[in-house]
Amino acid sequence: MTAAEAEAADQEDGLQEDPPEEPQNAMEAVQELLEHVPDSFAGRNYLFAGGNPRFGGDLIGGDQHTVSGGQVHGDVVTGHKTTIYQVGAAPLHASGLVPIDELIALAEVFRPGPAFDQALRQLREHRVLILTGRADSGRRSAALMLLQQLGIDQIRNLDPDVTPTALLNGVERAEGYVLADYTASRTRPLLRSDLDRLRETLTKRDGYLVITTTHSNSIRDLPTVGWLPPDPELVLRAHLRALRDDVRVKPLLTLEPVEEFLAKYPPIREIAEFAVRLAAYSPITGRPSDLADFGQGAVQEKVGRWFGDPELPLQDKAFLISLAVFDHAPYTLAAECSDKLFRRLETIRTPGRPDGIPPFGSSVEDRMVLARAELTEETEQTPWGPVPQRMASFLDPRTSPTLLREVWTSHPSARPAITGWLNALATDSRALVRTRVASTTALLASVDLSATMSGLLGPWSGAKDFRLCLQAANSLALAYHAGTAAVPRILRSWAGDDSARRRWTAIRCYALLGPLLPAQALEAFALAAERLTAGELDQLAAKFQPGSQPSEQPDRHQALGLLEAAELMLLSAEAEPTLRALVRWLSGPAALRQLALATFLTAAQRTEDTAVGRPLLLDWYARSPRPEPGGVLSVTVLPAPEEPAPVRSLLVILWRTALEDPHYRDAALGVLRGWLIGAADQPETTARLTELFDDLAVTERDRQRLDHLARTVRRGPTGGPATPVLPGG
Repeated sequence: MTAAEAEAADQEDGLQEDPPEEPQNAMEAVQELLEHVPDSFAGRNYLFAGGNPRFGGDLIGGDQHTVSGGQVHGDVVTGHKTTIYQVGAAPLHASGLVPIDELIALAEVFRPGPAFDQALRQLREHRVLILTGRADSGRRSAALMLLQQLGIDQIRNLDPDVTPTALLNGVERAEGYVLADYTASRTRPLLRSDLDRLRETLTKRDGYLVITTTHSNSIRDLPTVGWLPPDPELVLRAHLRALRDDVRVKPLLTLEPVEEFLAKYPPIREIAEFAVRLAAYSPITGRPSDLADFGQGAVQEKVGRWFGDPELPLQDKAFLISLAVFDHAPYTLAAECSDKLFRRLETIRTPGRPDGIPPFGSSVEDRMVLARAELTEETEQTPWGPVPQRMASFLDPRTSPTLLREVWTSHPSARPAITGWLNALATDSRALVRTRVASTTALLASVDLSATMSGLLGPWSGAKDFRLCLQAANSLALAYHAGTAAVPRILRSWAGDDSARRRWTAIRCYALLGPLLPAQALEAFALAAERLTAGELDQLAAKFQPGSQPSEQPDRHQALGLLEAAELMLLSAEAEPTLRALVRWLSGPAALRQLALATFLTAAQRTEDTAVGRPLLLDWYARSPRPEPGGVLSVTVLPAPEEPAPVRSLLVILWRTALEDPHYRDAALGVLRGWLIGAADQPETTARLTELFDDLAVTERDRQRLDHLARTVRRGPTGGPATPVLPGG
């Protein structure tokens, strides 16, 4: 079977459909993504809300020292950690304070490596220390403890995505700084002159800086200290003493599985995870075999045996890959998609061979035994309601990311088949399939970005099919959550690309990453708005006109895509910075003003996902502190940067501006009318509207207009009596 035949087979199976003319609504797309992201994506409930999740397993290198309450904490490399981005006059180098609780927990279990004393001497003498070592060696934990050894408790994490000239430029003051997982550019390496400048800055501030990185040519001429992890037994002892009430850990350390585990010199993070398992082990009731299979090393060896075994049928290998993509999903889905992957793998092994797929191959039970997986009866939520399904899941959740990483990096000859397979699945009609393709692509990008960009993300981002553009946006957003530090640079490039589809993709991705990159996202929105044509700007206003028809111009989706992205930001964890940006845009160019008003009125129509369904922005207004008497701001007067305007005042500014704007006045009145109608049987919402109307009624003309609106709603559409909405109206 040729590659063309494999493609044709996929089309016959219905995986290829006519591309839709309109892109999927941003809010709907986000909800689908959140619903179907795999369990191996830890912390997925915090996606796109300012959280910092990561893939499970040993996919992302990192080091964790601390364990608390059965959970592992510490410095897994997951991208921009605890970084605070400011809107407007943001510092050039973003930073965030390391929580004191993290430092206390770390100090309890940290054990110094052989180079700790040398590193401490160099840091004390030069104020700047470059600590080199593997990502899983505990180097960031060492950096924090080195600073603590100098009596420093106020430590700021610095954004690693920064040029050498911008290091510490505009960053907030602190006694200590940690720049973890720094990667110097080949074209602009870190130079001695940069270190001299940093040392001068730190001397003036009486501060200290530790930079952790891998040893590379870009820093080969700089003074560094090579970090080696401490004895793993010492680290394990420390964790066990922190986890167990008793201090009798020696009998546990003499267990054969424990000795075998320590003999492999595991990463710091893995020791911390193993300590949790070992602390719960009872020599009386437990079995040593319960500990034997622990560890990423065991998972890695298992995966290596599968794909290094020439006797294992190719069809079984295809199933293992498919199950890794569809871990904890219906078994039938993993089996169906594995057959399609097998077709493609077969064209690589025996090009032109006409053999098909055996309709009755391995039994389900045999496949589960091979994959060390299990079947569970669960209920799957579908568009048609809950449906009972047999879900297939690896027993060890680390198997899925480990397997995909192994296949992608260690078996490059399989890449064409995997790339074609993911391309075919990317436009599947099922949201679960599309989401798993996005999460898999993100995982692959985090281990080999170049190959994933050339084979998947790059072509998708500029495709004519909006489904592929959306896949690129979703995949890149998940890749950033998984620790791919280059994502912001890619988005900057796409946002300025000549391709309208690629710009659309960048804006959609910024909508997803807004809570993590608020300053960059808002800047991209502003630049995109200024690039809109007069016809596209008219679409924003036309969207709020009754009976308006969608424009037929080819790039008509740019304006609406930008509007949906900005709305998502306004309803995210970075709502307040976004709100302040909207108010700033009111006094900017016409394009920014239109985007601000359109975004605000679109978000104003969103309600709580409850039976009451109160308007989200009205609820936000009510929960925000009321400004001092006379403190409501005019549209044209804003406070100084050090005196931020209250949220209530900003919302009032937007409302008053919309009510005065000839393009948006009717839409604003329509939203308020909808709020009034919805509040008819909700006393609490009525009270909130009364407060808002009092703030909006600044002039006599304002009062007359709002009074007319309230009386019109109160009479009802037929002129008959209705429940009063606004007291005194």
